[in-house]
Amino acid sequence: MRPVFREALCVFGAIAVALAMTAPAAAKLAASDWRFVVVALGVYGSIAAIALAGLDDHPHRRLGVANMITGFRAGLTALVAAAFTEFERLGPGGDETLAWALVSVVLLALALDGVDGFAARHHGTHSDFGGRFDMEVDALLILILSLLACASGKAGVFVVFLGAMRYGYLAIHAMLPRLSKTLRPSILRKAVCVIQVSVLCAVMTPVVEPPFSNAIALAALALLTASFARDLFDQVRQGDGRKTG
Repeated sequence: MRPVFREALCVFGAIAVALAMTAPAAAKLAASDWRFVVVALGVYGSIAAIALAGLDDHPHRRLGVANMITGFRAGLTALVAAAFTEFERLGPGGDETLAWALVSVVLLALALDGVDGFAARHHGTHSDFGGRFDMEVDALLILILSLLACASGKAGVFVVFLGAMRYGYLAIHAMLPRLSKTLRPSILRKAVCVIQVSVLCAVMTPVVEPPFSNAIALAALALLTASFARDLFDQVRQGDGRKTG
């Protein structure tokens, strides 16, 4: 067993134990029941298992501080997913305390998103594995938020596409392998991502309700659609150029 795998088992196991101790208290604060704990542990266990399966692509002997932080963010994402057990109380006119608690956890996870990238650069432990781990935790958090916004009635069904579009993008690449796999750096893409997450957070706050929540979610979806279309068009051109060359 590689040293990094042993370390990852210890780190993810420790986070799982911490989550198992925290989730019952969080469930009590959310006035929820055992389902909250089961969902939180189930989601985190799935993330950890997938991360462990991908460690073959990790080039370093140590897991690294950055991946530990990302693992912690995965635990926060699992707590957000557990809010599905009380989604009715997150809707318009619902439990404001629960809604603000949810948004606070999301904001903490997002704040740490910049910390793990800084840690990887600072310690020289950047890797393809770490980049994918970070990206997939981000994508899952966004998908969960979009599903919560829909299920709670804070926005229409269309809001799910804010979280599902990236998975559709991956499906297109799976069906069209000739597409280029590289994406050129883009400030616009990063700006749209920030807007996407900010809008979903705003939608889940008690102060933003329909029809305004629908309006800003629809605007964010239009921006995200344009951003993905731009990237796909660029990758089609790169793929055609490579084929021609």
